Amino acid sequence: MDMKKLKVSDLKDGDRFTEAIYMDQKLSNMLVPANLNIKAKDLERIIKWGVEEVYTEGEIIERTEIEKGASAVNVTDPADSKFFTTYVSMIELFSEVITSLKKGKKPNVTNINEIADQLIGMVEGADDIKDIHELVGYINKSDKLGEKYAVSGINCAILSIIVGKEFSLTPIRMKSLVIASMLHDIGMLKIPERILEKKGNLTQEELAVVKMHPTVSFQAITKVLGFPEAVARIVIQHHERWDGNGYPSKLAGEQINLLARILAVTDSFEAMNRSKAYRASMIGYAAMKQILNENSKKYDASIVKMLVKVLGIYPPGSFVILNDTSIGKVIRVKPVAPLRPVIKLLIDSAGSKVDKNEEIDLVKNTKLFIVKVIDLSEMEGKLPVE
Repeated sequence: MDMKKLKVSDLKDGDRFTEAIYMDQKLSNMLVPANLNIKAKDLERIIKWGVEEVYTEGEIIERTEIEKGASAVNVTDPADSKFFTTYVSMIELFSEVITSLKKGKKPNVTNINEIADQLIGMVEGADDIKDIHELVGYINKSDKLGEKYAVSGINCAILSIIVGKEFSLTPIRMKSLVIASMLHDIGMLKIPERILEKKGNLTQEELAVVKMHPTVSFQAITKVLGFPEAVARIVIQHHERWDGNGYPSKLAGEQINLLARILAVTDSFEAMNRSKAYRASMIGYAAMKQILNENSKKYDASIVKMLVKVLGIYPPGSFVILNDTSIGKVIRVKPVAPLRPVIKLLIDSAGSKVDKNEEIDLVKNTKLFIVKVIDLSEMEGKLPVE
């Protein structure tokens, strides 16, 4: 891709690009990730620093009617979360780790430990899991190798912490789970790009190469990074399946390490969420539905149960239609009733935009229930005309 130089004075609040924007030509100091709106406060900050030009390899994304509609109904932006700056900085730092590994260099292991500790503190310090969960999958999959695996690793680690808390893991086991979640796919760095980028189905030989990545990850974690086998064992087993049809060793049931069973679920859920941009807002529900359909076959049912307990059948961020035709956004999950979360009302039953912050607790309001999960694009014709 060709690198483009942009004048800061030409950028506007809400501009979004297909690739990340950086403050230097080496593309090492990220300002805004790919597919994320530039905020006015970002521009104010770099102007104060005397930055006049920024750089990107991407193209500007025109604002669609769907995004205008989202603004019209006050759809909250995860970038406003108090944890967002920390989240992005961890992705940046972890990108450097991934890039070093790809180049065959040993990264700073201290950085990995510090990111793991910061992630645990961030999740455990959240008053509402919604503030954390909505970050997962918000930054879409990047074409840059380091960013791609960094986003996946950080998101997977966040989900693993959320689920791991429900099992009351000791601090040592939680730290092992988090590091394993971050590093679970580093073996993919050794797979030829012609296989990773292939558009059609893989041959049996190519598939066999891909299935080697947990073993390659195990070796890198123990020999290159120097982490204990307890961490590497989680990684090498995260593609094993409850029914014994996984790889590389075809372990089954409780033969699989508990932490590897947690990672198997969170890795699958994260990968499904990452397959579409944030605005395709039904992806969390679709991922949960698929995991539930494969429960007790691929996954440990007790872990799937915990995932449902903390995220619900309709994960935070899902847009839903209620039985009175009103439209809302799931903002909180009720562990006692995963089918009846708390909804922020966006459009009422008469089709009018709701300006006030009105919440509906479906556990308390028994007359209402969810009839459908929708993609935000389906709301376009339902929005009131301004």
